[in-house]
Amino acid sequence: MKTTSGNSLIGLLVAVFIVILASVFFVTGGKFLGGESKERADGKGKTLIGKSLYAAKDDVCISNLNQVRQGISIATDPVENTFPQTIEETRLGTQFYSCPVGKEPYEYDPTTGTVKCPHKGHEKY
Repeated sequence: MKTTSGNSLIGLLVAVFIVILASVFFVTGGKFLGGESKERADGKGKTLIGKSLYAAKDDVCISNLNQVRQGISIATDPVENTFPQTIEETRLGTQFYSCPVGKEPYEYDPTTGTVKCPHKGHEKY
């Protein structure tokens, strides 16, 4: 007697159930199974995949700010210790002068040579 036909159907149903459960987990951000999901300060990225994408953009913002800060230190006059008057004097390119998440331009203070991101949640970058 053959009993393997029923086993393959059960195996297929178990595999389909696991795929459905995993997709529901990723779409709901883990809330479906009782997991805690920390909200972003700007309210973007509701799903687990969306939060991952915005976390990557947060890292790009940190990298851009570091590049701009290094450009400011290079463009600073070492004799008179004067900072560039505009952020564009670093000559990095326009993609480095705004936040990739909210598209807001970075705030630059030419008297102190500091640059920061005005996007909500990026205050400590």
